[in-house]
Amino acid sequence: MLTLPQYGIQHIGVTELVGKNEQVDQNEFGAEVEVTLTPTTGRPVSGEFLSFTLYATEEGSGAVQDSDGELLIFTATTGVTAGNDGSGISAAEWQTCIGRIKVSPSDWTVEDAGAVAYICDKPIPFHDAQSLFFAWRHLDATSLNDAAGDDEVLDFDAWYVRYS
Repeated sequence: MLTLPQYGIQHIGVTELVGKNEQVDQNEFGAEVEVTLTPTTGRPVSGEFLSFTLYATEEGSGAVQDSDGELLIFTATTGVTAGNDGSGISAAEWQTCIGRIKVSPSDWTVEDAGAVAYICDKPIPFHDAQSLFFAWRHLDATSLNDAAGDDEVLDFDAWYVRYS
């Protein structure tokens, strides 16, 4: 029996951008994360991202952050690690960046246990790929996880329409 690939609206699932033990200061990156788009078929898929949701939580004694930053999407790995200022990303790697989602403090809804930012006005198409690579670039003057007791976590999810 032939199993047809899933088309239509998909989401990648909640994925960590900055972990609770990763210090990320202003103008530094969180660790790059690879997201596989082909979990069942093994064939590349193309599509268009429709929306992005970011989740901020605090698992220690610090405050929930409403961070200023940007989510960058690459078609190839850059190898960027948490706390890197981007100086290790080559010109060729920068040319694999297919999208940038700007997130401002005003985009966040913040409560005691967490915060959420929903960005839906920045569609980003992508060509056939088996994986995409995401990295958070922190632009906020308030660092993530820079003090004792801070266990700030930044996660995201993204919804896309699959074309192939």
